[in-house]
Amino acid sequence: MFEADIEWLASSGITKGCNPPKNDRFCPDDYVTRGQMAAFLVRALSYTDDGGGNKFVDDNGSVFEGDIDRLATAGVTRGCNPPKNDRFCPDERVTRGQMAAFLVRALGYTDDGGGNEFVDDNGTVFEGDIDRLATAGVTRGCNPPRNDRFCPNDYVTRGQMAAFLVRALDLTGSDAGDRFGDDDGHVFESDIELLAAAGVTRGCNPPKNDRFCPDDYVTRGQMAAFLHRALGE
Repeated sequence: MFEADIEWLASSGITKGCNPPKNDRFCPDDYVTRGQMAAFLVRALSYTDDGGGNKFVDDNGSVFEGDIDRLATAGVTRGCNPPKNDRFCPDERVTRGQMAAFLVRALGYTDDGGGNEFVDDNGTVFEGDIDRLATAGVTRGCNPPRNDRFCPNDYVTRGQMAAFLVRALDLTGSDAGDRFGDDDGHVFESDIELLAAAGVTRGCNPPKNDRFCPDDYVTRGQMAAFLHRALGE
């Protein structure tokens, strides 16, 4: 399903594979880990400075150690065990709170709108990032229609990733109809349709592709496709 996207990502240097040092496999159906997200972002955004390396104690020997150090030097990540933050937890899945921090720091959002946008992130290390993401209009919450909660510890779903990308990339205009049968009435239906209209997503059940699977967690293959279509030609 994602073969062409994965090959583009590889030829662009954004991914190298999932079984180093041989790297003849991509593992498209595995969930995205923090280490893998570090690599995707570093290569997509062309970060090169590793600040001398060795930023964290738990990534020594990891295939993503260099990418993690570059992401940290760029200020996009600070670690996974605040306040000490000497660990990165490269093998853990990406949560909504972590994705908020990655996007806020990578895209340079600074305005928090006065803070306290949600009731369930008080005291969390990502509260400031979440407030900035909300102020930038990239997130609205996780419990519509009230949307007074962010669910920072939940893993990122396809529907949520659609919304993050639509708002971060400022995709606007007509959503061009009802492409998928499984998102009708879904809170992210409009974002999903806009993402599809922009060519960033095609569906989750090829070759028919009449479904989006909005509540599934994002996999490596899907992230490859999102990045290719959002950033590539």
